[in-house]
Amino acid sequence: MEISTQELRKNIWKLAWPATLRMAFQTSMMIITLILVGNYFLGAEAVAAIGLAQRVMFLVIGTMTALGVGTTALIAHYYGAGKTEKAGAIVSQSLIIGIAVAVILALLLDKFGGHAIALLMLGNPEPQVIAMGSNYLRVIGFSMILGIVMMIINSALQGAGDMKTPMFFTIAANILTMVLGVILIPGLGPIPALGLTGAGLAEGLARALGGVVALLFLLRGKFVVKIKTRDFLQWHSQVVKKILEIGLPAAGEQLVRQSSQILYTILIANLGTVAIAANQIVMTVLTTSFLPGFGFGLAATTLVGQALGAQNPDDAERYGYETNKFAMAFMGMMGIIFFIFARSIAAIFVPEKEVIELAASCLRLVAFAQVPFSVIMVLSGGLRGAGDTRWVMYLTGAGQWGIRLLLSFVLIWWFGFGLVGAWIAMLIDVLVRSILVLWRYRSGRWKDVFEIEDNKPRVRFSES
Repeated sequence: MEISTQELRKNIWKLAWPATLRMAFQTSMMIITLILVGNYFLGAEAVAAIGLAQRVMFLVIGTMTALGVGTTALIAHYYGAGKTEKAGAIVSQSLIIGIAVAVILALLLDKFGGHAIALLMLGNPEPQVIAMGSNYLRVIGFSMILGIVMMIINSALQGAGDMKTPMFFTIAANILTMVLGVILIPGLGPIPALGLTGAGLAEGLARALGGVVALLFLLRGKFVVKIKTRDFLQWHSQVVKKILEIGLPAAGEQLVRQSSQILYTILIANLGTVAIAANQIVMTVLTTSFLPGFGFGLAATTLVGQALGAQNPDDAERYGYETNKFAMAFMGMMGIIFFIFARSIAAIFVPEKEVIELAASCLRLVAFAQVPFSVIMVLSGGLRGAGDTRWVMYLTGAGQWGIRLLLSFVLIWWFGFGLVGAWIAMLIDVLVRSILVLWRYRSGRWKDVFEIEDNKPRVRFSES
């Protein structure tokens, strides 16, 4: 039976507001770290260093996305179908694989992190920026060994429809990060100023502690998702296969996006420290507009997945459209704010006038991308909840590589537009990609990508 529009909207808000608040705290941590680093440490050089290091880290986190997306989609379908007993096997296998992958990636970052940052600055290397970014990256990398535990547990809870618990964990971790950052970055009392290393320690310690606490709560049965210790002693090959069938294309999507961003960052890095710092400011501010997009996107993933698991494909489709209406309204308002107050926003981060003016010009372009961004974020979230992660990967690759990266190169170097040219390319990319994502969603072909039959999930991909 089709649910009423009122009930549908109620379900959306129930999931969206905790997810949005969670992202707000996570974003505020990034912004406060940038403000502390930019104003109390080394100014534009430090902002540039943290931007480059985070770009490398985003690529690393992208490889872990497979586990999170696969876990969320599987649990959402099983909970929608009333088969909650399957959660233990799904979460345990994700955690086993995730910790193993995190250890390998941490060792790679420790050995090659500095080289990766130097590669991003190819053609215009600055030793001080590379050294600061390398130290920050090393600390953050090792923290992910425990950080991925919280990431996977949060993904499982999201699939089960519990957005509040991940919100509380994220808020607590981010408050701890801010407190430690205020102490470690500029120094306090007998504690010396540690700069970016202090920023990495603050973020890493909070993330690691969050992972430990989340795991203890999970094992003690405090969450809606239940797991037993013996689940970690068993290897469920079919579960792992299903997680990866859904999750690997999602990881591929992130790798496509982040690899293109790395080449994009190399282009920007060759424009000098001012451009790097301005670009990092714009990227950080952009995340604030993503808050409603992320929140409603996560709600769409869960609600679409659960509706399909309950064999209600029409409700699943309605969830996507209705959720997107809310996201478009919120992100549209953010676009207006960015356009009107661009210079004032940029001035919060650094005192250098040249950086402020360049960042403000780019922010005004970002303002026009807000509504199409909402379409991409929410409807892509719905497709992920349906297990249709391959098409999201295809569309991301077409936009990031076929449009944004190519146009950035042309506008920066051929027409000499500099950083502004890169953001013009971004605007064109999101406009085209929003149309393609809407086309895929309207086709309805995602409704039969994932089905549960005979108490087991069956994942198949429809390329037509």
